[in-house]
Amino acid sequence: MTVLDLGSGPGRDARALAGPGVRVRAIDHSPLAIARGRAVPGLPAELEFEEADLLSAVAATGTASIDAVYAHVVYMVFSDAELDRLAREIARVLRPGGVHLFAVRSTSDPIAAEGREVAPDVRIRPPDTEPLRYFRAGTLDRLRAPGLERVAAEETPDRRVWYVSDRRT
Repeated sequence: MTVLDLGSGPGRDARALAGPGVRVRAIDHSPLAIARGRAVPGLPAELEFEEADLLSAVAATGTASIDAVYAHVVYMVFSDAELDRLAREIARVLRPGGVHLFAVRSTSDPIAAEGREVAPDVRIRPPDTEPLRYFRAGTLDRLRAPGLERVAAEETPDRRVWYVSDRRT
């Protein structure tokens, strides 16, 4: 099985996923996060870290070459156009039956109402300078491109996060 971990940071989730029979390509744009991930002793041989822009890395991935794409609370930094492109690319790289597993912050999170709104459900909260996106049930579909079917979407009230899984048809 081959997994892409998008926005892996130093690879906490990637380390948990990687192991015999599961190869993980952990991708993050931060050189510091990647360096920290690579510095962890005893990394599984099946884990590869890659410093790259997520959109470029997914676009450079072969068609139908991935079994799972995993992303934990990383999509909130992307624009509408970037999310649309990313969703199409994820659908392209997944093998039939492959899954897109992701978590995104919900609009029910109290911090989703803080700061200045720059678009629906998108806010800039000082001292941040980058807009952050929060999701509601209706906007989760922005991450489901043609060829993907929604298997589950659950909002956890205690964490205020949507956990979503889509499958490549």
